[in-house]
Formats: sequence, structure tokens, C-alpha cells
Amino acid sequence: MYKTEEITVDPSYIIRDYSTSDGSQIKYNHNDNWYKIDNYGGEADAECLSTILLDCSNLSAEQYVRYNKIIINGEQGCYCEDFRKDTSNDEFITFYRLFKNIRGYDLASITSKMDYDDAIQYVINFIDEVTGLDIRTYLANIFYLDEIILNTDRHFNNYGIIMSNNSYSLAPIFDNGKSLLVGSKIDLNTVSIDEAIKKAYSKSFSPYFGLNSHYLKEYRTISINKEKLNNLLAEYPDSIQKKVLIHQLESGII
Repeated sequence: MYKTEEITVDPSYIIRDYSTSDGSQIKYNHNDNWYKIDNYGGEADAECLSTILLDCSNLSAEQYVRYNKIIINGEQGCYCEDFRKDTSNDEFITFYRLFKNIRGYDLASITSKMDYDDAIQYVINFIDEVTGLDIRTYLANIFYLDEIILNTDRHFNNYGIIMSNNSYSLAPIFDNGKSLLVGSKIDLNTVSIDEAIKKAYSKSFSPYFGLNSHYLKEYRTISINKEKLNNLLAEYPDSIQKKVLIHQLESGII
């Protein structure tokens, strides 16, 4: 079920992504698919396990991106389909780029000076003003997901909208690679998962996952089928990331 495919992609399709907070990451855009090479090791597992988690939720298939592990030119990585329905017409715009285009400066430079709840409301108001979209449920569901998977890289380039013929819609949830303690540089052979989790912080708004999640809890619509998740995790190959997700499942967060 989880056999890893292998693919060769010509270097001409490389897109070196500098939007990540940790520097550049090699990505390929080819045949309406996005391919990502692991930076730290474990990102592909984190993406696939996050996909399994979301597959066990009540969210529709259009509300999140599905990732699969793959070997890309001999290197570990993952891939997903391009989530734009019309790749020749639809434009994906991150919150960062939208704010930069409209206001002319970095969104994080504004929100970082605010209390986290004021910052969340500031972004909600901005997106509503520019696009007419109400993002409270969108944010509430992402905050809850990130609380579970401990996503330490949900910066403003990892929230987005899609513009199509001057109308706007919310992008699906995407880019969960730096989650489940990926990139933490913590040796779980010497440190407990509980101790490691204490050093995992959210990238945007409050550094504490629980505070972000609590602020918009009343707008949250996502729920997880724990029995289905347990069954699918039992079939998934063992990894550190799987161990962390099982810990989160057993902790009562889900």
C-alpha cells in the first residue's frame, strides 16, 4: 500500500523555493504535479501522515492537498497534484504576497508587533477587505491541524487564496512538511516526545499552538475519526513522525 514510487524529472523543471523560513528548497513543477525534495529527512513522512490525518477528517477533498512519498532523481521527497483547477487561468496567491502587493511591505513585520489575537483579527480583516472572503473557519481548522501535527513552519506563505477571473476562493491546506518534529534536531532516543514537543513553536501569530487554536475554536469545523486514523496508522511504515503522531493521538488533543 505504501510502496514508494521513483521518478526522474529533468532539472529544467526545478523551482528553487525561497519562501521557506529555513532557506531554499528544491521543488519541481512538472505535468501538473509539484515535487519536493526533503531538506531535513522526514518531511515526506510528515506530509503523508498529515494527509492520512486529513483523510480521516470531515473535510472535503477540495479543502486539503494530498501528498504521496516518492523518490525524485534518487532523493527522498513527496509530490502532490497542482491544486489550481485551471492551471492556465487560476493564480495562487499567498497571504504574504497579497499583503506585499497591496500594502507594499511584509505582513509579518506588522503582526509580530501585535498581541496574537489582534494579529489574527488584523489578517482576517485584511483578507475580507481585499477579497471578500471570511477566513475564520479556514484559520480555525488550520490552527487545530497545526496543534496536532506541531507545524513549525506555517508562515504567511503557507496560507493562500486562488484568484480566478477576478473572483477569489480559499486555497486548500498545503505544506505540512516541517511537522511532527521534523527539523527539530532533537534525538528522541535521549529526549522524550513530551520534552521535544515543549520546544516546538508555531511560526505565525502566537508561538503556542494551543492559543492560536483556542482563539478561533468556535469557528472550527474539522473533526477527526480516531478509529479510522488508528487503523490507517497501523498500516503505515514505522518512522519517528509516525511515533509523534501516535503520541498526539493518545494525548487527547484529537
